[in-house]
Amino acid sequence: MNADLDFVHLHNHTEYSLLDGMTRITGEKDSPSPLLLELSRQGAKGVAITDHGNMYGAIEFYLRCRKAGLKPIIGCEMYMSKGSRREKSGSQRDNRHITVLARDFEGYQNLMALSSKAFLEGFYYDARIDRELLAEHAQGLIVLSGCLKGELAQTLLNGDLPGAVRMAGEYRDILGPEGYYLEMMDHGIQAQKQVLKGLLEVHEKTGIPLVATNDNHYALKGDAAAHDAHICISMGKLLSDTSRLRFDSHEFFFKSPQEMAKVFHFAPEALKNTVRIAEACHLEIPMNKLHLPDFPVPEGQTQDSYLEKLCREGLERLGLGGREEYEKRLAYELGVIKRMGFSGYFLIVWDFIHYAKNNGVPVGPGRGSGAGSLVSYALDITMVDPIKYKLLFERFLNPDRKSMPDLDIDFSDTGREKVIDYVRGKYGVDRVASIVTFGSMKAKLVVRDVARVLGLPPQEGDRIAKLIPAGPKVTLAKALKETPQLSEACRAGEGKKLMDLAHRLEGLKRHTGVHAAGIVITKEVVWKYAPLSKGSSGVVTTQYDGAYLPMLGLLKMDFLGLRNLSVITDAVALVRARHDPSFDLMKIPMDDAKTYELLASGHALGVFQLDSEGIRGLLRRIKPTTFEDISAAIALYRPGPMEAGMLDLFVERKHGKKVRYDHPKLEPILQDTYGCIVYQEQAMEIAKSLAGFTPGEADTLRKAMSKKIAEEMEKQRGRFVDGCKKNSIDAKIATKIYDQIDKFGGYGFNKSHTVAYGLIAYQTAYLKANHPLEFFTALLTSEIGHSAVDVEGKENKLVTYLSDAGAMGIQVLGPDVQKSSPKFSIEGGASADIRFGLLAVKNVGHGAGEAIAAARGERPFVSLDDFCQRLDLHTVNRKTIESLIKAGAMDSLLPGKPIGTARAALMAALENTMDRQAGIKEDMSRGQALLFGADAVCAPPRRAVDGAALPETWHEHVLLQNEREVLGFYLSGHPLVRFKDVLSCAATHEIGSLSAQMTKPVRVAGLLASVKKIITRKGDPMARAMLEDLSGEIPLIIFPKTFAACSDLLKTNSILVVSGTLSAQNDFKGESDATTLELRAEELMPIQAALTRYAKRLVLHLSASGIEQDFLKELRIILRKYAGRIPVHFRLQTPAHGEVLVESEESVAFDERLFEELGRILGEKAWQIESGS
Repeated sequence: MNADLDFVHLHNHTEYSLLDGMTRITGEKDSPSPLLLELSRQGAKGVAITDHGNMYGAIEFYLRCRKAGLKPIIGCEMYMSKGSRREKSGSQRDNRHITVLARDFEGYQNLMALSSKAFLEGFYYDARIDRELLAEHAQGLIVLSGCLKGELAQTLLNGDLPGAVRMAGEYRDILGPEGYYLEMMDHGIQAQKQVLKGLLEVHEKTGIPLVATNDNHYALKGDAAAHDAHICISMGKLLSDTSRLRFDSHEFFFKSPQEMAKVFHFAPEALKNTVRIAEACHLEIPMNKLHLPDFPVPEGQTQDSYLEKLCREGLERLGLGGREEYEKRLAYELGVIKRMGFSGYFLIVWDFIHYAKNNGVPVGPGRGSGAGSLVSYALDITMVDPIKYKLLFERFLNPDRKSMPDLDIDFSDTGREKVIDYVRGKYGVDRVASIVTFGSMKAKLVVRDVARVLGLPPQEGDRIAKLIPAGPKVTLAKALKETPQLSEACRAGEGKKLMDLAHRLEGLKRHTGVHAAGIVITKEVVWKYAPLSKGSSGVVTTQYDGAYLPMLGLLKMDFLGLRNLSVITDAVALVRARHDPSFDLMKIPMDDAKTYELLASGHALGVFQLDSEGIRGLLRRIKPTTFEDISAAIALYRPGPMEAGMLDLFVERKHGKKVRYDHPKLEPILQDTYGCIVYQEQAMEIAKSLAGFTPGEADTLRKAMSKKIAEEMEKQRGRFVDGCKKNSIDAKIATKIYDQIDKFGGYGFNKSHTVAYGLIAYQTAYLKANHPLEFFTALLTSEIGHSAVDVEGKENKLVTYLSDAGAMGIQVLGPDVQKSSPKFSIEGGASADIRFGLLAVKNVGHGAGEAIAAARGERPFVSLDDFCQRLDLHTVNRKTIESLIKAGAMDSLLPGKPIGTARAALMAALENTMDRQAGIKEDMSRGQALLFGADAVCAPPRRAVDGAALPETWHEHVLLQNEREVLGFYLSGHPLVRFKDVLSCAATHEIGSLSAQMTKPVRVAGLLASVKKIITRKGDPMARAMLEDLSGEIPLIIFPKTFAACSDLLKTNSILVVSGTLSAQNDFKGESDATTLELRAEELMPIQAALTRYAKRLVLHLSASGIEQDFLKELRIILRKYAGRIPVHFRLQTPAHGEVLVESEESVAFDERLFEELGRILGEKAWQIESGS
């Protein structure tokens, strides 16, 4: 680069100027972006980041610039309030811009303080500072006067040169003679010409130096159109809208030094000052230097000594003190922890877990590699003995590589916030923060966004978006390559324009969020290390993404809420209350026969980690007999091991296939998994035992395996074979063993994690096998608010668990305002049942549920009037009561009435009853009770509903649909009950009997509960649906070819017969897989057509002695009314010949009304359909 043309860009908006800036910081695979690499290639002396009102991208920018060989200049274009930052008045236009750069580390910390306080103290439309705050944190900063929206520029535009001179002097006084510059911009905008003239005059009068900048919002000039679309997305406007906000030129890109020299030919000093500022900025951010909060220890103790004291006390408590193996392991771990400076870390974690356990918050037994630490076990942070289960400390903390430990903690979902509040209280609210997350413009979203701003019809944008395959890693480039119809749709015209713009915007940051579990705890106020922000939810978060916080030496932890811990806690409380006050899950036998029988049979619905259809099938194959089998099943049931054939090998060896070890040293390492490398720890042990790897080296091998780094694996191969040879192991055998490590070790799972989660799995299985009533009560309660009531195509777990409870002989009674608790509860003594919880009824909130239970505690409700009189009708509102009526929870208010009649009557009376009671309560509040006497106002509750004539009863289909609406399932019956024989005739299987092991085509019949039509990536219509029969429900997937033939049949509540093949779909996300058994439909038929094909005859049961001509005449009329192709036979009971089958002349078609009429004259069970296939 020509020294005469040196120039440094000091005013740049990256994609973290959300929905405004487009400049990317990071390229592929975490490399610097092409722009940064190009600036580095050109020899730029640095480049700045100055995003609008935030520092979200600052640390990422710092690291990428350093990687590219560029000097990073960290800054922010801040908003300056008109008056005090604490005043929340005026409009957004009153907020002025100012460019702030960090000269050094002190300036960087002051910049973080300004940015944080702007969010926490000054937010009003924007995160604002004021001059008072700037003066307080001025050290180490360089401030530029800002763009057209700057305070100085606006003063000049108002023609107030003296005011501008005065203002500039005030800023110079705050920042010092080398800390304030007059910022010159020229993007060809007329207003800027006026400001430039004024700035030159201010410079002449004050001597304050000038600096030239370009207000960069995108990298290349060709990005201007995409940036315009970006702005429209932000504003919710159309590109064609002439009145919208738009940039006045296309000059907001990274210009070359030559281009900048041409623009500012009249002010060469302003160009040189960009270099002077860059040279003045020397920021070194300390990385990997620990900033753990101070943990107070007793007098006379250090953190190291106190940690050791607690650990030794813990070993004694566990009955392990004095045992050589444990003492030796503890000394080793403590030595590593002390040497790496992490004693405080463990004390901090011990403290809040100690608090949780002493304050009724359930804590998980461990999570991730932390369960491999004996120190964690001794401190009661984890509940898994790492020596017993052969877990490795180095998998958690590599002594050869200093990096922050990562102890993620599971708390019950209901107790998590309580622990976080404790941490805030102990270390200070200003030293604890949540962690920001960023949403980006993913492929489907950006296509819809761009289509909208182009003014395309919503259905057109949706159509193109649906051509893009689903998946978090799908890009537009990949979709265009793999989807011909998408490529065709975007080849020309509006489609091409849409895709061109979408390409440029894809992947840009779009919005912020809050990490679901992550928090950071710091030594001093958080903004000393990372800037803070506060969103509309009021949650304070770091501005830096969680991935960067450990690099800054900060304690980042995931406080996770695990619902299963609440299930276990609630079930244990019920067992203690009903059976054994001393019941303790940590003392249950680990060889309980009933537990293993339950798992071996695959009856693991509701069991943690073992709930899905797929893993239940695996359990049936493995037939676990030890805890190690359970742990292995969790580790094996993942895509990699399944694709590699490890499941089959494990099952075969478990059931007797001989295991041959390539070397005797392998047997003690692999015997628990029948010679299979199931865990990463096993590969590490092999490397240590056979090849002499140090613990740290073994962990390096583990990282290379898990990340499948081919180059590193080849490097490790040589090290492994050489090490084996030194231990007298033949090179061929060593190579064979390493090949196995390479093939299977890459799929190996973290044993520490599976053992810890396997323990929760065993505990829940034990509860289900030995205390099913208590288990199901807790499990069903846990589904309140989580199960889908009306989400199409989504399994309703509450229904699944209710069915499973029934299969185990447990009756679940319906909701009842007289008997139900807010949650599911146990009702009765020895032969108890479960009573449905009020909160499981749609539209019944916690306040309503608690209020009903409390009011009923005084005395039972005797009528609807009584119910409404005794409850606050704002808390228990009309919508709530309507749902309770539909659910049958108020049937007991009209005892003796048929439920259809009772519910219709209650619903009809509700409005008048609520109005009357509201009026009475209003009169009481006005004091009329004092005027007329309390008895006049509080009349005795009415026994009936208003004394009026009862309305027409709800027919069965209305009653059942209402139940499904508010409960998610049919409670008092099922629309298909009367068609049971019809369905069994048409189907080969009940839905509840289907399993992933069925490979041949099946045929099922049932009610279409929901339908969702979708478009494939090729643009073809297809559908997903949910089919249910009396035994269960199954998702249907109806591919385009089948859809084309049956689309007219896909109507909710229609009864269909579906033929197809089964498919187990695995979604390995989160902490457990969500395997769903689907039926891939190949043929769909209405029940009428299916019966015509499969029914052999309709048989009517008659008694010969009771037949009269009038009866036969009526029967003939009915049969002919529904004439069709199914032959009708009579099965006659005769005195002389017993049962006789007589063929009639009639044939009928399937019709619901036919069976209703036959039921009326013959009785419900006096007919049946016999199948012919």
